[in-house]
Amino acid sequence: MKQPPIFLLEEPHYHRVRPGAVSRFRGVALATHGREIEELTVARRGEAILRVSVDRPSPELRPLARLPRSANCRFEFPLVVEGSEPYEIRAEIPGEGPIPLFRFDAGFVAREKSRLTHLARDVSALPTPPPDLVAATQGGRNVEAYRDSMVSGLLTMEDLLRSAGASPPLRSILDFGCGTGRLLAGWHCDDPSRRLVGVDVNEDLIRWNRENLSGLAAWQVAGARPPLPIPDGRFDFIQIVSVFTHLPLERQTAWLAEIRRLLAPGGVVLVTLHGDLYGQLVLDPASRDEFERAGYVEKASGTEGSNTFATFHSPAWAREIFRSFEVLAHFPRGNPPGRVPSTFPIASLQDVYVLRG
Repeated sequence: MKQPPIFLLEEPHYHRVRPGAVSRFRGVALATHGREIEELTVARRGEAILRVSVDRPSPELRPLARLPRSANCRFEFPLVVEGSEPYEIRAEIPGEGPIPLFRFDAGFVAREKSRLTHLARDVSALPTPPPDLVAATQGGRNVEAYRDSMVSGLLTMEDLLRSAGASPPLRSILDFGCGTGRLLAGWHCDDPSRRLVGVDVNEDLIRWNRENLSGLAAWQVAGARPPLPIPDGRFDFIQIVSVFTHLPLERQTAWLAEIRRLLAPGGVVLVTLHGDLYGQLVLDPASRDEFERAGYVEKASGTEGSNTFATFHSPAWAREIFRSFEVLAHFPRGNPPGRVPSTFPIASLQDVYVLRG
């Protein structure tokens, strides 16, 4: 199966844009098959207004060495964001024509100026973990990018829930595998009256949260297996971001039963998984063949729950393990199908599933 190009816009996050001022756009664009992406265009109202080379070093993508330009697939350009018309970033591939990759919504910046300013202010007032802890939970050490993702994570999850037709009350939220509270921070800054709980198996991360974010949420250390010391039906919304991607199948199914117990009637769950893109680009040939045949693979090169223990789920397999829930939506790579992305991913290019209990 041919995959569309890989595209990640890393900056500017919507809450960092000042209308009429220059913003720095930077990110990654990489073809997964066929001709390489050497150039992007930025278009508005259907007309190209800027051409950008894709040739900057990207050493962090070395694991994708079988893709020819993986070592030099970064781009960067300045742009004055103004007005309400969106800016469309397109890949220019000879012989294939322009491929829309991202729709930067200038109108959203203008419409939500007050809210974005408020979120940026409140997030900037929160303590952020040191680079070592950021790396332990995010894979990178960039503290500012980590802080920006607190706001963008909130905006993206709101967009995904809307796109799935889900409208839980969002008064009580559980982050299962919360790390250092990155995604709960956005929910809190948006509405401090929400009841938030974060659980994680890593005692060091929970200790940091208790010492630095005690007023943001209740923090609990989880055991390797259920149950959690929490009453039934407690939460309107439960988020499980980049967690089952590192747990063996037996623990995934056990925790799904526990999540079902903790969910309020009509409550909603958001889960991210390594989908087809990861299976095709990360796995070795033998494991890739197994993934295409069976729909599920575990690569146990490290401790369960660590970044070196990885799992991969096809959509069919995911729906099977979610069979006790109603699957409201599946977003490949975290994007609504058929729509040019306009939000920042909550977990790189992982697939997102929205479930109802």
